[in-house]
Amino acid sequence: MTEDKKQISIWFMAGIILSVYGLTITVTGIYHVFNPLEVVVGADMHLDLLWGILMTAAGAIFLWLQRPGRPTS
Repeated sequence: MTEDKKQISIWFMAGIILSVYGLTITVTGIYHVFNPLEVVVGADMHLDLLWGILMTAAGAIFLWLQRPGRPTS
């Protein structure tokens, strides 16, 4: 009795983490657009929003490329 157990790739898990962190940072960046910080140097560049979007996009790419059940070549 052998069972085929599918293993989830470590890159899929990295995609989940990047997506969650990216969404969190993006929401924080959106908040800071409407409620700007007064003291922080470079706050007018909204780097938290930029990096949040980039991390979310990277996580989505990892999730798409390493999704379970994807046909392998």
